[in-house]
Amino acid sequence: MKTLRASFIFVCLSLFSACGAGSLGPGVSASSPSLQSTQIAPSAPSISLGQNQQFTATGHYSDGSSKDITSSVVWASSNTSVVTISGSGLATSRATGSATISATLSGVTGYGSITVTSASLVSILISPSATSIASGNTAQFTAMGTFSDGTERDITSSVNWTSANVAVASINVGGVAGLAKGLSPGVSTISASLGNISSTATLTVTKAILVSIAITPADAVLFLGTLQQFKATGTFSDESLQDITSSVTWVSSNTSVASIAGGGLATARALGSVTISATSSSVTGSTTLNVESAGLSFITIRPANRKIAQLTSQQFQAIGTYSDGSTHNVTGRVSWTSSNTTVAKVSSRGLAKALIPGTTTITATLHSVSASTTLVVTNATIVSISVTPSGRTVAPGTKLSFVATGLFSDNTKQVITRDSTWTSDNHAVATLGAGSTATAVGPGTANISATFEAVSGSSPLYVSSATLSSISVTPATAVLALTTSVDCVATGTFSDGSTQMITDLVTWTSSASEVATVSTSGKVTAQSPGNATITAQLGSLSGDSAILVDSSQLTSIQISPSAASIPQQTGVAFVAIGTFADGNTQDLTTSVLWTSSPASVVTISDVPPTMGHATGLEPGTATIVALFDGQVGTANLTVTSATPTSLTVSPADANLEQGGFTQFTALADFSDGTTRDVTPWVSWTSSSASVAAVTPTGIATSTGAGTTTLTATMNGLSGIVVLTVH
Repeated sequence: MKTLRASFIFVCLSLFSACGAGSLGPGVSASSPSLQSTQIAPSAPSISLGQNQQFTATGHYSDGSSKDITSSVVWASSNTSVVTISGSGLATSRATGSATISATLSGVTGYGSITVTSASLVSILISPSATSIASGNTAQFTAMGTFSDGTERDITSSVNWTSANVAVASINVGGVAGLAKGLSPGVSTISASLGNISSTATLTVTKAILVSIAITPADAVLFLGTLQQFKATGTFSDESLQDITSSVTWVSSNTSVASIAGGGLATARALGSVTISATSSSVTGSTTLNVESAGLSFITIRPANRKIAQLTSQQFQAIGTYSDGSTHNVTGRVSWTSSNTTVAKVSSRGLAKALIPGTTTITATLHSVSASTTLVVTNATIVSISVTPSGRTVAPGTKLSFVATGLFSDNTKQVITRDSTWTSDNHAVATLGAGSTATAVGPGTANISATFEAVSGSSPLYVSSATLSSISVTPATAVLALTTSVDCVATGTFSDGSTQMITDLVTWTSSASEVATVSTSGKVTAQSPGNATITAQLGSLSGDSAILVDSSQLTSIQISPSAASIPQQTGVAFVAIGTFADGNTQDLTTSVLWTSSPASVVTISDVPPTMGHATGLEPGTATIVALFDGQVGTANLTVTSATPTSLTVSPADANLEQGGFTQFTALADFSDGTTRDVTPWVSWTSSSASVAAVTPTGIATSTGAGTTTLTATMNGLSGIVVLTVH
């Protein structure tokens, strides 16, 4: 019974609890705890524009209890233009300013405040993120900031820039924010920070690069026969200066005037002006080099004291002899004048034109040195003209030059090729340009005529039907040193078996012009080490010459003979042989600069075709010097007081076919009992230029049928030979 009563009491208590504290059963009620206050947290936050703020609401009840009522209250903002707030209590900033935040439930409201400040920096981006510069160069970094309101702006001048490795790179160079300068090779981290926000970029600094090259001495003046050492100074990106003379590539704009070796040593070779350049990578520096004479001693005009008919012309040459003993053709450099321009005028190149009978003095002047010769213009009139060569047969496409010789009323003969008007009577066979050179066109016969003062002469030219079969070039192979030259000759072989020199007809090309260049006349000049194929082409046919430019350094020059003795007013031909580091040798006679000292004892020619020919002027001893590529060769020449006693020419008699040529030699007996070959030192003349012409070196070339007397003259002595042309 007691057990049943206890169970009943337990059930009643349980029901009481389940029905609520105020409910004791049907018809019985009790009061619930009421909301007394609401607390908002955080109570007064401050956020940046663009940021959000989560608020919470806590309710405090009459029974002393508290609970989170964030999702139950009604949230409100007093200034929605500054802050809006969602039903969950998330406040969103809209503009800077302040607002009151309220949370209301069951008529009970809690309050808080919020302040919205300007947007705050969220992140920094450096641009470029990685870059490379040479030491001494600069790179501009920029910093872009991203802010809490989602905006971006350039904050380069606002951030704090730093370089992690100040030995490699500095930052804010010259007060310019973000401007980095490379100081030495390496890597540095470039940082930009503002407050607790930062970012980095990588800067790699490489070795300094060459910016400019200065050559010293600038605007140098170099005398013939002397050397000049040039220096190249490089300015680098780090503003450092360095002697780079041995590492640059040296170039002369005209190696015939002045050549320059790899180490910057220039050699004056001829009068004129050149540009000397030094190049490394793509950077070049240059300066001007003027080559002047060592001192002009005197000028010789050739030929001297000429007599010509009116309306004909005479080409004069001026040969300058300098204080270094060298001789140079200065025809184009002197100032030519005629003392009586009504008798004859003279051009700037020494070509005199006879106008009326009389006498005039032709003068050549260079600096303060002058030379004169007499030109007599006669009243002789033209009687007849002979044109040579006569009856020559050539192949189509080839050329042949003609000479016109006039016979005048005073019984003199004169070459009037330049003064005549040239024509061909059959243009289908041969044509003529402005001069006397005929171009064969097709098979047949053409009469080539020269007309002067209404008098004409002609010569038949036969053009065969032969066609060009092949072209050969000589030399077929050649080894050249830098800046030296060789003359290539093109010879054509025709279908009829005949051969003809066609050097001026072909087109010359080089397979590697940086190694060797070739002129329109076939002159090949070495430019840099390597191989080049020189090609002579005419139509579809061609011939080649293999050229090797030796890369080896010239180590010495030997002059041969190394010592010689000659009588005065005679000479000797010297040869210069260069030896290279690889053991090769080369004849440099036409490439070296020849000088002699003292010049009063010996002069030496630097004019083709007599380069290296020395002439003794008076008894004594002189040193012969050959300069090339910084190397110097020397020889001794003694001039004796022996004088010539007789002069002979060999062969004593000679016969030639038309168009042929032969070499004559002049031998002199001297008072010391010696006999010497004086061929280049005598004066050669032909009594009939219409039969044969003779060069200053004794080579006679036939111009027409007949007989002529060749005379060699020296110191009042003469030797003669009769030449018959068939």
